[in-house]
Amino acid sequence: MRFPAPRYTLSLAVAAALLAPDGRAQTSTTASGTPDATTLDAVIVSGTARFKGLAKRDASFSITTASPEQIQQAVPQSTADLLKIVPGVWAEPSGGGTGANIFVRGMPSEGDAPFVTMQLDGSPLFPPPTLSFLENSTLFRVDDTVERMEVLRGGSSPIFSNGQPGLTVNFIQKKGQDEPEGSVRLTGGNNDLRRIDVFNSGPMGNGWYYSVGGFFRETDGVRDPQFSADKGGQFSATLSKRWDSGELSFYARHTDDNNAFYTAIPLLSRNNGNDLSSFPGLNAQTGTLLGRDFRNVDLLVGPNGETVQRDLADGRGVNIDVFGGELNWEIGDWTIADRFNVMSGSAPTYALFTGDAPQRLSDFIAGYGSTQTSGGDSSLTAGYGSTQTARKGSDLTAGYGSTATAGADSSLIAGYGSTQTSGNASSLTAGYGSTQTARTGSDLTAGYGSTSTAGADSTLIAGYGSTQTSGGDSSLTAGYGSTQTARSGSDLTAGYGSTATAGADSSLIAG
Repeated sequence: MRFPAPRYTLSLAVAAALLAPDGRAQTSTTASGTPDATTLDAVIVSGTARFKGLAKRDASFSITTASPEQIQQAVPQSTADLLKIVPGVWAEPSGGGTGANIFVRGMPSEGDAPFVTMQLDGSPLFPPPTLSFLENSTLFRVDDTVERMEVLRGGSSPIFSNGQPGLTVNFIQKKGQDEPEGSVRLTGGNNDLRRIDVFNSGPMGNGWYYSVGGFFRETDGVRDPQFSADKGGQFSATLSKRWDSGELSFYARHTDDNNAFYTAIPLLSRNNGNDLSSFPGLNAQTGTLLGRDFRNVDLLVGPNGETVQRDLADGRGVNIDVFGGELNWEIGDWTIADRFNVMSGSAPTYALFTGDAPQRLSDFIAGYGSTQTSGGDSSLTAGYGSTQTARKGSDLTAGYGSTATAGADSSLIAGYGSTQTSGNASSLTAGYGSTQTARTGSDLTAGYGSTSTAGADSTLIAGYGSTQTSGGDSSLTAGYGSTQTARSGSDLTAGYGSTATAGADSSLIAG
C-alpha cells in the first residue's frame, strides 16, 4: 500500500513572556477577531449528540472555537490565559503558570474556577470543579497535539458536561489521518524560556491510525526564584480505528510539570497607605520570597515532631496520567456514542504564604478566655465555663451556676443566689440581697450594698461593688467582677465572672 508523501513542518518562535497587563478585547467569537465564513462553517462536537457534529452557524447556543493557528497567535502563557479570547470570561493568574482565578459572567465566585470544567475529547478531566487549589485549568497543558478548542458558554453545557452551568472547555486532540504529518516547534524568550513541541501522525493500515506528540519546557518564570520556576513536559498518544459508519479511538496522556507558585511580598507603606514602595533589597516588580536558601523546607505534620520535606520548586505542578476512549457508531437510524476517561496522579500545592505566625492549639483556645495562676498551678477560664486547679485543689463548674472547693474547707453554689461556708462558720446567700454570718457573729441583710461589723472583724456584702476589712485583711466583693484576698482562705461569688486569690488556696467562679 502506498501513501502520499508525508508533510513535515519546522517552525521557530521567539516569545517574550512579559509580566504586563493584557489588553486584548473580548468582543469576538474567535481568536482572530471577526468570524468569517470558514469559521462559521466549522464543525463543532461540543454540546451536541450528533456523531458527525454540527455546523457552528447552525448552533442554537453560544460557542467559541480556536484553531491551532489561533491558539499560537494568542501566545497563551497557560491554559487559563488562553480563555481570554472567550467573551464573558475573565481569567487572571494568581501566582504563576497555574492556579488561576477564572470568572464567568453571571456566575459570582470568590476565586479558583468553580464554574469552569475542562474536557479532553468530550470527557471531563476532573468533574468536581469546586475544590480549593484545584481548578481545572491546572490539570491541562496546551501543546501541538491539540487540534482545536471549543468553549461552550451555558446553553446545553449542563447536559453534555458534568452538569456545569457555566463554562465547558473542550480540547479536541489531533488524530492520525490518511496523510502522514509531523511538526517540530522551538520557542525561546526572556526569563531564559526554552521550549520544544513535537507532533507526528499517520496511517498504520487496515483502517488504523496513530498520533504522538508532546512538549518539554524550562524557564526561570515571571520572577526570578534562583531556580527553574517552570520545568516539565507532556507526552500524548492516540490510536484510532475507522470504518464507514463509525470510529473507535483511545488516547493516553502523561503530564509531569512543576510550576512555582508566587505569593504576596511585603511592601513599604507611607502616607496612610497612599504611597507604596519596594522593601529594601526586594524589588516589588521582579522579586519573590522564594530562593535557593528557602527552597527545601521541613513541614511539621505530627504532635511528636514528625516532619516531611517538600521542595517549593514543585509549586502547583501536576504529575497525572489520563487514559480514555470514544466510540461513535451509526447503525441504521440509530447512533451509539460513548466516551470515558480515567485520571490518576497528584496535583499538590507547595508555596510560601504570608500571614499570621503559627500558634499552638492551647494558645488558640486561650485566646477566647483567660488564664489564672495560683500558687504553682494555672487554670483557663473560657467562654461561659471554666476549670481551675489551685495549689491544694479546687473544682469549678461554671455556667450560670457553679460549685467550687478551695483550700481545705469551702463550697460555693452560685447562680443569681449562693450559699457559702468558709473558715469555721459563715454563710452567704446572695441574690439582689444577702445574709451573712461573720466569725464572731453578725447578720447582714443587704439590698444593693451594705456594711456590717461583728466582733473584731467586719464584712460587707455589696450589690455592684464594695470594700471589706476583716482583721488585718481586706477584700472586695463586686457585682460584675472582683478580686479578694483573705488571711487563711476565702471564696468569691461574682455576678458575671471574677478572680480570687486566698492565702494558700484559691478558686474561680465564672458566669
